[in-house]
Amino acid sequence: MFPTENCPEGKVLFSRLATHGRLRQLQLLLALAQCGSIVRAAAHLHMSQSAATQALAELERVLDVRLFERHARGMRPTLAGQALTDAARGVMNELEEVAQTLAAIRMGASAALRLGTIPAAAQAILAQLLTRFYCEHPLVHIDVQEGSATRLLPQLISGGLDALFCRQPGLLPEAFAFEPLLEDEAVVVASHAHPLVGQPQLQLAELNCARWVLPSANIAVRDIFERDILSRLPDAQWFPVATMSLSVLEGLLSQPQAVSLMPRSIVAGLEPQGRGARFAVLDLQAGSFQCALPPLGVVFQREARPQLLTEMLKLWRDAGHAPAAPPGS
Repeated sequence: MFPTENCPEGKVLFSRLATHGRLRQLQLLLALAQCGSIVRAAAHLHMSQSAATQALAELERVLDVRLFERHARGMRPTLAGQALTDAARGVMNELEEVAQTLAAIRMGASAALRLGTIPAAAQAILAQLLTRFYCEHPLVHIDVQEGSATRLLPQLISGGLDALFCRQPGLLPEAFAFEPLLEDEAVVVASHAHPLVGQPQLQLAELNCARWVLPSANIAVRDIFERDILSRLPDAQWFPVATMSLSVLEGLLSQPQAVSLMPRSIVAGLEPQGRGARFAVLDLQAGSFQCALPPLGVVFQREARPQLLTEMLKLWRDAGHAPAAPPGS
């Protein structure tokens, strides 16, 4: 096992990168990893082949490690090259995002707010909240990144986001707080043509012959499906697909006997309602399975909550949305 914390060698390499590294070299790493050829990477970046070769050699000299190796069909990253390329991709993505913010400020934005959101919170909270917010703050630039809490929470903790709209995390650093905004639960959905749509007080056993579209892995509804649905439906079948994409779900649910498990927050936020809605919620008997989901809310740094976020959340409460009750209350 190799110790990494407070490693003198790591500090030396970081100092070399900070002193001698250039953004153009990071761009070259990404282009090489994508193109697999110094010729194509150079053309993609509008560089000469010799300049690209020299830039790569200089970076390898600064770090004293081989970053790419040649093979029969071009070039591929070494273990060190892959690690640096992955880091370079994050750096360039963040620089691109901040460039958008700077451009908005140059064009007249009075302030900026960087928000992360999971899909359920984007649909159930931000979609309506931002409309109200911009009526009062038309010159504020808001950058919204949508993704999984697993990916976005580290960005919040490292300072790359001002707030994250998500479900209540299991663990948070002491410096961060979670404010619940909306209670939620899992519901079984189907197309309007499904034979069980409209039937009252269904038993879960009536779905024993259903074919399920699995929720994506590592999200709360998938946990409920694996823990409570599969244990009660031993003969359950499912498509070889795991997704929360509404378009993909809509297509798959048109198949015979197809159903899926979704957060009510997403279903309720879809317009229009009734027969024109994209999905129908099956009326399962209360207590058929443990359907409660962790509440949706927002995570922020306790001592550095942006004033704009405070004003945004006030609009949510003023619209009649009471804060969700903490789990177990």
